[in-house]
Amino acid sequence: MGDPSLLRLVPASCATVPIDWAKVPEASRKFFLESWGTDRSDPDTTKTRPLPATIDDLAKMFNESKFFGYMPPQLYTLLLDISEFGLAAEANARVNGRAPRVGPRFYMKYLCYVWFILFLPGQRDGITGWSAKLHVAASEEEDEPEAANDKAVAEEYDPRLCEEVERRGTITARFMKKVAGWDASTLKGSLHEAQLLEATMELPDDHPAYRAMVQNVMSSLRSMR
Repeated sequence: MGDPSLLRLVPASCATVPIDWAKVPEASRKFFLESWGTDRSDPDTTKTRPLPATIDDLAKMFNESKFFGYMPPQLYTLLLDISEFGLAAEANARVNGRAPRVGPRFYMKYLCYVWFILFLPGQRDGITGWSAKLHVAASEEEDEPEAANDKAVAEEYDPRLCEEVERRGTITARFMKKVAGWDASTLKGSLHEAQLLEATMELPDDHPAYRAMVQNVMSSLRSMR
C-alpha cells in the first residue's frame, strides 16, 4: 500500500485537455491541495503548488505519490468530480464533434503492473484498469530500462483501449471486467468498494466482517507482488 505510483504515459492526444477547477466541488479541490498541493522538493522551503491546468499537469502531480494501491473514497470522489464537472467543457466539445470520443487518460506503474485512469468527460464515472504482471527491477541499474518497458507496454495498449471504447461505447465499456485484454473496473464501483472497506475498518477487530476484510486485503496484496 505504501509503494509510490510512477507516471509512465500521458497520450499526446489528451495531454493538453484542460481541467476547469472552478466547476469541481470545493471539498475535492481541498482534498487535492491537502494531498498533492505542497512542493517539498526543496527541504529548506515549502511551496504551494497551483491546481493543475491540464490532464498532463494532473498526472505529473500524482507521480511518485501514493496513488494506486489503497485509494480512499475521497480520491475516487475527486476523480469522479474531475470527470463530471472539471471536464464538462471537454464533454461539450465531443458532442459537437470537435474532439476524439475517448476520454483523457494516463498510465502509471504500481507494484508489478501498469495501471490507467480513463476519464469519461461529463459523466460521473470513469474506468481504471491494469496490465498483466510485469518485471520489477531488482536493482537501481535496471530502473531506466524497466521504465522504458513500462512506457512501451502503455503505448502498445493505448490504441487498443481507444479502439475498444470507440467500438463498444463508454456505456458498454464501463460494465466490462476486461477492456482490450486488461482487467478493469469502474471508478464509481471502486468508490462503493472503498466506502464499504472504510466502514468495515471501523468494526471491532474480532468482528467476522473485519476479519474477512483483512484476509481479502492480504490475499490481494500477496497476489500483486
